[in-house]
Amino acid sequence: MAYELGPKKKLEPIKKGKRLYGAIVTLDSGKRVYMAYRKRSEIYRAGEARLGEAIKKGIAAWAMDDETLNIMRAHSIKVVGVFVRDTGDRYVTHIDNYYDKTKIKVLNYSARGGSLQRFLPLQHFTFRRNTSRKL
Repeated sequence: MAYELGPKKKLEPIKKGKRLYGAIVTLDSGKRVYMAYRKRSEIYRAGEARLGEAIKKGIAAWAMDDETLNIMRAHSIKVVGVFVRDTGDRYVTHIDNYYDKTKIKVLNYSARGGSLQRFLPLQHFTFRRNTSRKL
């Protein structure tokens, strides 16, 4: 499933308090996509010391807050993703993947002041490298 995040029309910031979590991007086609803002270091590794090992084992994942996903679903947003702030890379997937119990892991961090999180392994995303990035 390929998702092209080409020229965008409009950004609607998604905030909780003062913290910016991401934005709803309206593409020229009219399609709306939620993009969470993350750093590469925030890829979930399930205890693996190295990201490469977590990727090999298929456990490297992007987490999204359950409440945010439910809000996006209520707004009929079908595609969600992660914009990696430090590299400019993009990962996109269909929102239904975050609700497929055969693909996700759910962890509840509310006891630590967090929230219910859904973790979707990287292999369920379409990856777009930032082509302007210097390697």
